[in-house]
Amino acid sequence: MFKALNQGVDEDGFVCVIAKDFYSGFVAEDWTLDQLLAHVAQQGNLGSIFIAYPGPNHADAPLLIDVPSTPSQPFREALGVVKCGPLGLWLTDYTQLTMAAQYSDTSALSSSALHLPVPEGTYLLTLTQQTAEISEFQLSWKPAPAGHASGNSSVAWFS
Repeated sequence: MFKALNQGVDEDGFVCVIAKDFYSGFVAEDWTLDQLLAHVAQQGNLGSIFIAYPGPNHADAPLLIDVPSTPSQPFREALGVVKCGPLGLWLTDYTQLTMAAQYSDTSALSSSALHLPVPEGTYLLTLTQQTAEISEFQLSWKPAPAGHASGNSSVAWFS
Protein backbone atom coordinates (compact mmCIF):
# COMPACT_ATOMS: atom_id res chain seq x y z
CA MET A 1 0.00 0.00 0.00
CA PHE A 2 1.45 3.35 -1.03
CA LYS A 3 1.17 6.39 1.17
CA ALA A 4 2.19 9.34 -0.98
CA LEU A 5 4.11 12.17 0.64
CA ASN A 6 3.91 15.60 -0.96
CA GLN A 7 7.11 17.57 -1.06
CA GLY A 8 8.80 19.74 -3.64
CA VAL A 9 11.91 19.94 -5.75
CA ASP A 10 14.24 22.17 -3.72
CA GLU A 11 14.58 25.90 -4.36
CA ASP A 12 17.73 25.33 -6.43
CA GLY A 13 16.07 22.77 -8.70
CA PHE A 14 17.58 19.60 -7.15
CA VAL A 15 16.23 16.39 -5.66
CA CYS A 16 18.73 15.05 -3.10
CA VAL A 17 18.43 11.82 -1.09
CA ILE A 18 21.18 10.75 1.28
CA ALA A 19 21.80 7.61 3.32
CA LYS A 20 22.52 9.14 6.73
CA ASP A 21 24.58 6.14 7.85
CA PHE A 22 26.97 6.35 4.92
CA TYR A 23 27.04 9.86 3.39
CA SER A 24 30.19 11.87 4.07
CA GLY A 25 29.52 15.50 3.18
CA PHE A 26 32.74 17.42 3.83
CA VAL A 27 34.84 18.33 0.76
CA ALA A 28 36.99 21.38 1.64
CA GLU A 29 36.50 24.84 3.11
CA ASP A 30 37.15 26.41 -0.30
CA TRP A 31 35.68 23.76 -2.60
CA THR A 32 35.13 24.31 -6.29
CA LEU A 33 32.17 23.06 -8.31
CA ASP A 34 34.42 20.44 -9.94
CA GLN A 35 35.48 19.20 -6.50
CA LEU A 36 31.88 19.06 -5.31
CA LEU A 37 30.75 17.15 -8.42
CA ALA A 38 33.64 14.68 -8.01
CA HIS A 39 32.70 14.23 -4.34
CA VAL A 40 29.05 13.60 -5.20
CA ALA A 41 30.12 11.07 -7.85
CA GLN A 42 32.37 9.31 -5.32
CA GLN A 43 29.60 9.21 -2.70
CA GLY A 44 27.13 8.09 -5.35
CA ASN A 45 29.40 5.23 -6.34
CA LEU A 46 29.40 4.17 -2.69
CA GLY A 47 25.60 4.16 -2.70
CA SER A 48 25.27 6.95 -0.14
CA ILE A 49 23.56 9.64 -2.26
CA PHE A 50 21.06 9.98 -5.07
CA ILE A 51 20.89 13.41 -6.67
CA ALA A 52 19.14 14.71 -9.76
CA TYR A 53 18.79 18.20 -11.19
CA PRO A 54 15.40 18.83 -12.77
CA GLY A 55 16.69 22.39 -13.23
CA PRO A 56 15.93 25.96 -12.17
CA ASN A 57 12.64 26.04 -14.09
CA HIS A 58 11.41 23.24 -11.83
CA ALA A 59 12.48 24.72 -8.49
CA ASP A 60 9.72 24.14 -5.91
CA ALA A 61 7.79 21.93 -8.37
CA PRO A 62 5.64 19.23 -6.78
CA LEU A 63 7.52 16.07 -5.80
CA LEU A 64 5.33 13.07 -5.06
CA ILE A 65 7.14 10.54 -2.91
CA ASP A 66 6.48 6.80 -2.67
CA VAL A 67 3.82 6.74 -5.35
CA PRO A 68 3.01 3.76 -7.57
CA SER A 69 4.86 3.88 -10.86
CA THR A 70 2.84 4.54 -13.98
CA PRO A 71 2.97 2.07 -16.85
CA SER A 72 3.70 4.71 -19.51
CA GLN A 73 7.18 5.72 -20.62
CA PRO A 74 8.12 8.93 -18.78
CA PHE A 75 9.47 12.05 -20.48
CA ARG A 76 12.66 11.61 -18.44
CA GLU A 77 13.85 9.36 -15.67
CA ALA A 78 16.84 9.19 -13.32
CA LEU A 79 17.87 5.97 -11.57
CA GLY A 80 20.31 5.31 -8.78
CA VAL A 81 21.12 2.68 -6.19
CA VAL A 82 21.34 3.73 -2.55
CA LYS A 83 22.13 1.68 0.56
CA CYS A 84 19.81 2.35 3.49
CA GLY A 85 21.15 1.70 7.00
CA PRO A 86 19.47 2.00 10.41
CA LEU A 87 19.42 5.83 10.25
CA GLY A 88 17.48 5.70 6.99
CA LEU A 89 17.20 7.69 3.78
CA TRP A 90 16.57 11.41 3.92
CA LEU A 91 15.36 13.95 1.37
CA THR A 92 17.49 17.05 1.90
CA ASP A 93 18.42 20.04 -0.25
CA TYR A 94 21.33 21.22 -2.36
CA THR A 95 22.02 24.28 -0.19
CA GLN A 96 22.50 22.07 2.86
CA LEU A 97 24.75 19.70 0.90
CA THR A 98 26.97 22.63 -0.08
CA MET A 99 27.13 23.80 3.56
CA ALA A 100 28.13 20.31 4.68
CA ALA A 101 30.72 20.25 1.87
CA GLN A 102 32.32 23.43 3.25
CA TYR A 103 32.09 22.88 7.02
CA SER A 104 33.13 19.57 8.56
CA ASP A 105 30.83 20.06 11.57
CA THR A 106 27.69 20.71 9.49
CA SER A 107 25.08 18.04 8.79
CA ALA A 108 23.93 17.28 5.26
CA LEU A 109 20.37 17.29 6.59
CA SER A 110 18.49 20.57 6.43
CA SER A 111 16.01 21.53 9.14
CA SER A 112 13.24 20.62 6.71
CA ALA A 113 14.78 17.25 5.71
CA LEU A 114 12.26 14.45 5.35
CA HIS A 115 12.92 10.94 6.65
CA LEU A 116 11.71 8.54 3.97
CA PRO A 117 9.82 5.42 5.09
CA VAL A 118 12.39 2.93 3.78
CA PRO A 119 13.60 -0.11 5.76
CA GLU A 120 17.26 -1.15 5.75
CA GLY A 121 18.49 -2.57 2.47
CA THR A 122 19.75 -1.60 -0.97
CA TYR A 123 17.26 0.22 -3.17
CA LEU A 124 16.85 1.38 -6.73
CA LEU A 125 15.55 4.96 -6.55
CA THR A 126 13.68 6.37 -9.53
CA LEU A 127 12.85 10.01 -10.20
CA THR A 128 10.48 10.56 -13.10
CA GLN A 129 8.90 13.44 -14.94
CA GLN A 130 5.94 12.04 -16.87
CA THR A 131 5.58 14.82 -19.48
CA ALA A 132 7.55 17.86 -20.58
CA GLU A 133 4.44 20.00 -20.23
CA ILE A 134 3.80 19.28 -16.56
CA SER A 135 6.34 20.28 -13.93
CA GLU A 136 5.68 17.46 -11.47
CA PHE A 137 8.07 14.74 -10.35
CA GLN A 138 7.74 11.35 -8.71
CA LEU A 139 10.30 9.70 -6.43
CA SER A 140 9.91 6.00 -5.77
CA TRP A 141 12.06 3.09 -4.66
CA LYS A 142 12.13 -0.67 -4.77
CA PRO A 143 14.66 -3.26 -3.64
CA ALA A 144 17.62 -3.26 -6.01
CA PRO A 145 17.80 -6.37 -8.18
CA ALA A 146 20.32 -8.98 -7.05
CA GLY A 147 23.73 -8.25 -8.49
CA HIS A 148 22.76 -4.69 -9.44
CA ALA A 149 25.82 -2.50 -8.97
CA SER A 150 25.41 0.32 -6.52
CA GLY A 151 26.32 3.76 -7.52
CA ASN A 152 25.33 6.93 -9.22
CA SER A 153 28.37 8.33 -10.95
CA SER A 154 26.95 11.74 -11.81
CA VAL A 155 24.17 14.21 -11.10
CA ALA A 156 21.32 13.15 -13.38
CA TRP A 157 20.11 15.79 -15.85
CA PHE A 158 22.87 18.22 -14.79
CA SER A 159 24.21 20.11 -17.79
